[in-house]
Amino acid sequence: MTALPFRSVRSRSSITRARRSALRLVSNLAERSYLSIGQVVNLLRGAYPDLSNSKIRFLEDEGLITPHRTPKGYRQYSKEDVDRLEVILHLQKTRYMPLNVIKQKLESATDLSTLAFEIGLLSDLPMKAQPKESKQKLHPIEDMPDLLGVEISFVRSLAENDLIRIIKSPQNRELIDGRDFEIIRYCAELSRFHIEPRNLRQYVSAANRESTMFEQVLIGMLGMDDSDDDRAAKLERAFSKLHDLTDGVRTALLKNRVFESLNAIVEDADVDTIDEQLSRADQAAKTRAAQSNADSTKIKPIEVPSLKNRASVSSSRR
Repeated sequence: MTALPFRSVRSRSSITRARRSALRLVSNLAERSYLSIGQVVNLLRGAYPDLSNSKIRFLEDEGLITPHRTPKGYRQYSKEDVDRLEVILHLQKTRYMPLNVIKQKLESATDLSTLAFEIGLLSDLPMKAQPKESKQKLHPIEDMPDLLGVEISFVRSLAENDLIRIIKSPQNRELIDGRDFEIIRYCAELSRFHIEPRNLRQYVSAANRESTMFEQVLIGMLGMDDSDDDRAAKLERAFSKLHDLTDGVRTALLKNRVFESLNAIVEDADVDTIDEQLSRADQAAKTRAAQSNADSTKIKPIEVPSLKNRASVSSSRR
């Protein structure tokens, strides 16, 4: 009989430990959604070599950025904080704006993404090519903030929408394939336009369909023989050519659909005007052709020398 209360105590203790473990896990995940000040510097230093911890703290003192603080006082920067910092640094670097003007511009902006686009920041961001050794390597998911400057929750969202895969190791560690880094970067840039991973599932379906077509074409071109030392290079060139052509078709179709929806293409009134102009041009061409035919069918009169000309010719012969 005394065992029952003991078991009850053990059960409550187990529940308490489980709750604490869950709370720690949630806390850790929440912390991983932010970058430390050192991680922010590493992320942006390529574009802004003079960036330092002290400069970021100075911008905070000036009221331009307000990072989240942990209970112990450590600064934590969200994606929005990093985007805002990038706008500030870009305006300093390219427009030479003083901080008070930048602050006014930020406060008057209705949307940070729109402001970033207007000042040319989004179009200026290069997509860095990843070294071959990184592409062929598996990376812990915890390293993504340092390597790519994205939150772990964002990477998980990409995996949930089949844009990338999270690989589980035998010890249940979560790993990211380096070949997916490019996808993560592009998706992170699209998120600036409020295009979330769930909005990109259509591209997963399109890639699945296109990959079958590409495989058939490439096998027809190169065959299945992999003994050729140059096969990888040939495969890369052939794929790039196919991609450029199909991407051209896709881009043109997409542009036409979007511009048509936004009434940015030729309107009906313009079509009527063009139709009238072409009709006049056709009529003018027909008139010219008819005139040319009439001129060619006219009988030219035979020129008969006059008596005076005859006399001069005769005298010259004598």
